[in-house]
Amino acid sequence: MLRGGKLRRVDPDLSNYYVAVFRQREYPITGTILLATAVAASFAASGCHSKIAGKSDAPFRIIATDAGFDAPDTVPAGLRHIVFENRGSEIHEGMLVKLPQGMSVGEYVSAVRSGSLFPAGALDYSGAGLTSPGESVEVWVKLDPGQYILICWNAGHARSTPPRPVTVEYTISDDLPPKENVIVKLMDFRFEVAGPLRRGLQVIRIENTGPSMHEMDIFRLHEGKSLADVRRWRKDDGRGPAPADAMGGILDSHDLKRVVWMRKNFAAGRYILHCEVPLVTNAQATKQEITHADLGMVREIEIDE
Repeated sequence: MLRGGKLRRVDPDLSNYYVAVFRQREYPITGTILLATAVAASFAASGCHSKIAGKSDAPFRIIATDAGFDAPDTVPAGLRHIVFENRGSEIHEGMLVKLPQGMSVGEYVSAVRSGSLFPAGALDYSGAGLTSPGESVEVWVKLDPGQYILICWNAGHARSTPPRPVTVEYTISDDLPPKENVIVKLMDFRFEVAGPLRRGLQVIRIENTGPSMHEMDIFRLHEGKSLADVRRWRKDDGRGPAPADAMGGILDSHDLKRVVWMRKNFAAGRYILHCEVPLVTNAQATKQEITHADLGMVREIEIDE
């Protein structure tokens, strides 16, 4: 995702949910039952919307098209299993951005179209990385309650395609990710890979060790193409014939401590891990700007038959 300046704003309260702690003294059993009944009745009467759930069975499905996103209006807070599918004719991604209180979707879009790459207070929450038409990818991302948008920053889509508003509710549940096959650590400015990436269905656990925000897009090279071809192509924001297929990945998050999981079915071939988060945090989105990829945050991996 090439979009220009990246402000590193980490919200210290990102992981804090509303937790109610009830302390009570010792009472006779009858009094305790009456107290519990009264508390339950009070919550029912108030219509309190903050709930704790167990596991969400249905994944958070996002379909990207050239006209925008098809996605649910609401999802529970917690660790979400996202299934991202690209049914468009161009490469798309699905960045989740949490809007600050009082900011409307229209105000965010207006700020972006005016040249702001990070409208004040908006926080990146990761999401599915660059994905070619016909491809899909699964990711597990933790979401906090609030108002979000889904947006694609590839090839100027953030300015031309309307984002999709999504409400993350105060109902909390977790979609537990599967056991990882490979761990990738993102750091300034390289990928550290623990374990071999193999052919077939693979789960990758992605951790950011910082100190900068990072992302990881995965490209499968076309026959006869090289890492240098991918770097030139992405430097031009993906314009022109693609030297590789975008297989998905994970996008940056302002909360550097958050872990993201990705699941993908890999065929044998040569792959590129690529981070194009800009180095200069106040840079505009131009093809001349320096990205982490320019500083060496790329890595070629081969998956054998």
